[in-house]
Amino acid sequence: MGRLMRRSRTRTAGIRFEWAMRSCGPVLRVVATWTDRQGQPHHTSYSVQCNGLAGALDRAIASRISCGAPLPDREDLLQRLQQEFATSPHSAPHSAVLAAATAVAAVANQSA
Repeated sequence: MGRLMRRSRTRTAGIRFEWAMRSCGPVLRVVATWTDRQGQPHHTSYSVQCNGLAGALDRAIASRISCGAPLPDREDLLQRLQQEFATSPHSAPHSAVLAAATAVAAVANQSA
């Protein structure tokens, strides 16, 4: 069944959201964790950048329920994932860097 982590923002056992730093910037991932029949822990994660919000969530849910875990409330998780994506603490610095790079490119184009 899984246990709910104390600091989980999803309020669903076995599924959490995690920001990972990549060369292209921060990437939101949906992480699924479970324990198999032999008691061995497993986890997998899906990138929102590659799969989209709903796709990453659906893949994580499918991975988790494949071991017999109960089906979570998808609509609630999707709403929380959208909130996490919209209110990312990483998006402001990333946006500032992108804006600065755009401004430098505009200045370079004007002087050329």
